[in-house]
Amino acid sequence: MFTLQQVIDAPPTEVARAFTEPEPFAAWFVAEGFTTPADRVHIDVRPGGLISAVFVGEGETEVPFSLHFAEVDLPRSVVLRFDEPAEEITVQLSELDGGRTQLDYRSVGLSAEGEETIKPGVAMMLGHMASYFSR
Repeated sequence: MFTLQQVIDAPPTEVARAFTEPEPFAAWFVAEGFTTPADRVHIDVRPGGLISAVFVGEGETEVPFSLHFAEVDLPRSVVLRFDEPAEEITVQLSELDGGRTQLDYRSVGLSAEGEETIKPGVAMMLGHMASYFSR
């Protein structure tokens, strides 16, 4: 298990859009060397619903991925699940003074090696999210 926190200069109702709309999702959910085109993101926001998208790299490189909504209580929280590698992600959004949000991210299910590999990328993604909502 690992946890991360990110303060975002937007209220929880706005930050929740990062999980419900293609454009904000595509702005933060990227991997190093890849983009996630918003027109390649499809989101079905409901328990059991799916987020499916494609990482696009240089040349012809494309990496499709998907994750499932396990629980949806936006703008307070969302629980997402990846199948491979098996991972459950809980995101809690708490309102702070000044219209800001504290995002608490918790990942469960990865091996210690998987956590070591994935955690820095997730921290980068959360930074992208904060940048998206501060513009």
